[in-house]
Amino acid sequence: MRTENEAIAPFISLVRLVFTLTKEIIEAYENVQCIKRTCGTLVNRVKAAGITIKVLMREKEKYLENFRDENYYNTFLRFTNCLKQIKKLFDDVSQLHKFIKFISSASIEEKFEEIIKEFNTCSNDLNLTIYIATQNHLNNDLKILHNDMIEMYKFLQMIECGITDTANNNEITMNKLEIQNNEIKFIAENIVVGNERLIEMNEELDGYKKVYKTINYLLNMRINEQDSIRAKDIKASELQDPPKYVPLRLGSRVKIQKKVFNAIEVACKPIPKYIFPMAQKYLATLEKLGACPYIIKFHGLSVIATVKVIVIEWAEYGTLRDVYQNYKINWGAKISIARDICCGLAFLQSVNILHHDIRCENVLINEKIQPKLCNFSFPSEYYEKKILYSRHNITNWAAPELFNFFLTDQNKKFRKSGVPKYTIKCEIFSFGMLLWELAFQEIPYKNMSIIDIEKLVSKGYREALNLGLNSYLIKEYCEIIKLSWQQDPSLRPGIQSLFNKLQGLYEKNILKYKGTTVDVPLFPVKVGLEAHKDGNYKKAWDIFETNADVGDMLAKYWKGYYYLVGIYINKNKSKAMKLFKKAADAGNADAQLRYAFCLINKENKNINAIEFMKYLQLAADNNNAAALYNVGDIYFSGKLGIKRDKEKGIYYLRQAALRKHARAKETLDKNNISIEY
Repeated sequence: MRTENEAIAPFISLVRLVFTLTKEIIEAYENVQCIKRTCGTLVNRVKAAGITIKVLMREKEKYLENFRDENYYNTFLRFTNCLKQIKKLFDDVSQLHKFIKFISSASIEEKFEEIIKEFNTCSNDLNLTIYIATQNHLNNDLKILHNDMIEMYKFLQMIECGITDTANNNEITMNKLEIQNNEIKFIAENIVVGNERLIEMNEELDGYKKVYKTINYLLNMRINEQDSIRAKDIKASELQDPPKYVPLRLGSRVKIQKKVFNAIEVACKPIPKYIFPMAQKYLATLEKLGACPYIIKFHGLSVIATVKVIVIEWAEYGTLRDVYQNYKINWGAKISIARDICCGLAFLQSVNILHHDIRCENVLINEKIQPKLCNFSFPSEYYEKKILYSRHNITNWAAPELFNFFLTDQNKKFRKSGVPKYTIKCEIFSFGMLLWELAFQEIPYKNMSIIDIEKLVSKGYREALNLGLNSYLIKEYCEIIKLSWQQDPSLRPGIQSLFNKLQGLYEKNILKYKGTTVDVPLFPVKVGLEAHKDGNYKKAWDIFETNADVGDMLAKYWKGYYYLVGIYINKNKSKAMKLFKKAADAGNADAQLRYAFCLINKENKNINAIEFMKYLQLAADNNNAAALYNVGDIYFSGKLGIKRDKEKGIYYLRQAALRKHARAKETLDKNNISIEY
């Protein structure tokens, strides 16, 4: 008979392999984008089995007979192979493009059930008594898989609609699922009697074969990356001037010309000579992406007066940032735009492409108020250079895990060596920041330095989400933002989950109102602000008044300011306060601050402290520097009858100082308090 050491020795390497695979499975689970809840049920089993095996090895003397049994060894070997199958399954569903390929060539339901049964058999034979699933457990797991697959197929159907039906993309509706396809079925074998609901739910999965076939075709259509691939060349003579003169449009870095190509309006954007050779493959790939209506269509390359240009479709309204700076965008349009951008990102992911630079400035808007993703980053080998040269452009939207790869200001070197690992989770975070930017119609952290943004975001701080409205639609929209910008990348949802949530908002709140548009006043508020800056107060007043009358809250604030100060019109504090309150209740931080201080009656030195603190706090929550300072000063000194809270006061004073508020910094310096946390 073999000794204890001799009996245990063959199992040592297998146990190590189990622990290694368990760790790898848990790590792989963090990157899973599709059917994550289903994968979670497998992770729970794997973790439980790993714990039991540790106990088994600690108490090995009790199980020597098992360790001396050759069948026990073979079962242990089968168990490691089962773990390898789980890891491979996670890899197959980790990204959308892999998932699409997987479901077009295999039955995920059959594979899932096969793995669970093998896992259970091995666990039972090895006497791993923790979390061995009963048939009832299996049925519950299959229900979870069913719900995951319903969500995925709904998502894929919507993405397909977005790709194949450009004419009616703003009127996409989810019709009742048709029962047609016999290929996508759960395995009903061994389902316990009485589990009628599961069988009923299985039938609802029918009718999706065409969905993934379309997307898989587009996936396979993506060009390979051979050096011989080139973008289409367009002769300069094929680019005609438009019938009506259009001045050059100033892009983020270059001037863009409007031309006509094959009777289609196009934009000609200069491309630097030094990146022209490496751009060929990238632009050829971009040409294939025109299948999606939410990605800017690339026509080819040309030369205009010795300048190399890329030729893309013309976007009448410019970038989404241009639009929100010039016009008030109603919530119907915001939801529609957000959903369509998400659809474009989902399509990119389905063909294994990441955008790398998601923000409103990289979304173009056509005459139908339809968003088009543009300004893709070059392939991954150029991404490190993008961070090197574009840090000041991307930090406001960047995921915190990327900050360690940004340059330090002191020595112009990367904080970490190597190429930044930009993942779909980084993309999700940036999309969340874009949603915030679209909601508030301003750049996130606009008054903060790059260093300060990195410090705050790295510590888990985010822009305020107080829109001052109690609408269900807006609350749900804000919840989507919160999900997207989770500090832990593994907690951020997949792109399909975000799309389904936005689609749900669109169907419930927007679709019933046809003709969703952007409100375009004759003179937008931005023009009024420019007139105010130039001293043309009559023009500014007329614009503020007109826009305020149609509900623009920024215009209401400025109309109130004119009443308060007496610019162009007579002073009227009462009217000013009414306007400030409306704008304040709608979430305008400047109005919240103004209204708070209007509550102070300087003549008889009275102050409504409760109301004052309410609106001052709202403004502070919206990161208004002056409000942050005043709230901090009140808590730090214990003013207005409020109990002194030095720690709370220092927090707000630091927040104000980080936003360059001079008096806040002065107070901290005076009390020998560092601005750093």
